[in-house]
Amino acid sequence: MNKEKEVSMQWYDVKELHNHFGLAITFALLKIFPAVFVRILAFPVGFCYFLFSKKANAASRLYLRQLNSFLSAKGKRVKESALKHIVSFAITLTEKLEVWSGKFSFKQIHFQNDDVHDLIENLENKRGAMVIVSHLGNSEMLRGLAHSAQTGVSYQFAVNTILDTKVTAGFNAMVNKINSGAMVNIFSADSVGPDTILILQEKIQNGELVVIAGDRMSANTKNRFIMQDFLGKPAPFAYGAYLLTALLDVPTYFMFGVRKKDLSIFPQYDMFVKKNPISFDCPRKEREERIMQTIANYAHELERLCAAHPYQWYNFFDFWA
Repeated sequence: MNKEKEVSMQWYDVKELHNHFGLAITFALLKIFPAVFVRILAFPVGFCYFLFSKKANAASRLYLRQLNSFLSAKGKRVKESALKHIVSFAITLTEKLEVWSGKFSFKQIHFQNDDVHDLIENLENKRGAMVIVSHLGNSEMLRGLAHSAQTGVSYQFAVNTILDTKVTAGFNAMVNKINSGAMVNIFSADSVGPDTILILQEKIQNGELVVIAGDRMSANTKNRFIMQDFLGKPAPFAYGAYLLTALLDVPTYFMFGVRKKDLSIFPQYDMFVKKNPISFDCPRKEREERIMQTIANYAHELERLCAAHPYQWYNFFDFWA
């Protein structure tokens, strides 16, 4: 396989950077040692991935070059360090396991003076919502906060997550082993259909959240996408995630949890919440245009935070392919 073919592969064609054995070791260490010790180990682990994963290296450099192309118009630039990028991912993976093993203090998460207040108000009134997350930072924080009843909402609500359970099977199995309650509200992206939408609508009516990532396409619907400028170049965004948003027709928020510093063994997280101003209470003929505008709004928020935290976007494939 040539280098161009390696970089152009989509995420579902690329083996995940983590594996079950590595996750099991990390979990075992978390049970014995303080979390900070395990975070320190993420540095040599990330270095090993950097040395042996050519695909991750190539994808990281491609992304960072594209980011610099985007930033150059603003007179800015970041160091194109695949090593820093991969080590940042190793730290985040450790922190995801910390969340579910009870070793992560949610006092380390800082909400902003943004649309989080609107979201909390909706939830307090038992009105659920749709949340679109990303592979920037640590989206596991939201489920962990809700599971631990540390959201700032006066009652404990469920978070229903839609993800590709086949591709993330190893990580899901480990999380389930750590905390079986974590996987209760998981829906496979492969099986989302009319019946699922009815179930999700009922859950939202009960004051729950529905969460889906907006920056990856499903392996089963890889031909259904909408091209949208991202970091200065058209990229395919999954149509299905945004169609679901339109069909549910409820308040929708973009949520991102990122470390204040890309590399830190004592992490502090900023949680950003942005409400999508687009409503889908409209004739069907207007729906496609509003879906496209929602994607544009999401892409704008994502690229803004990628520029601020360049080493925390963990899509190790050619996103623009």
